[in-house]
Amino acid sequence: MPLKSQKNDLLFIYLYYSVSLVVKVKKSEYIKISRTLVKKLFSETCFGKGSLYIDTLKQGIPKEHIDKVDVVLEALVKQRICGKKKKKHGWKYYLNMDRCDKIKEIIKETGNNSIIPILLML
Repeated sequence: MPLKSQKNDLLFIYLYYSVSLVVKVKKSEYIKISRTLVKKLFSETCFGKGSLYIDTLKQGIPKEHIDKVDVVLEALVKQRICGKKKKKHGWKYYLNMDRCDKIKEIIKETGNNSIIPILLML
């Protein structure tokens, strides 16, 4: 049976690992990554029936941003721009046709002015 101090040490180690695994994404990085992901899903015609695994979506993303793709995809799912479905080999992502107007705005926009941060606030 572990002593009280050992329990506290194990709790501290667990909390340290769980906090250190959190990835922070800057607003500018979020805009670039989300625009790239939406463009890739759009070019592959992933609208419900067609969908892509996360490994396929990570291809072509710079190495310094690969760990942030998961966070950005989950944010896009929360905004209902993307959807996800569970398959045999993992999660597959697709574009939500109900938000087609927002998807087209994201694809067409260039520069620093972006609609994505506004969608995060909704």
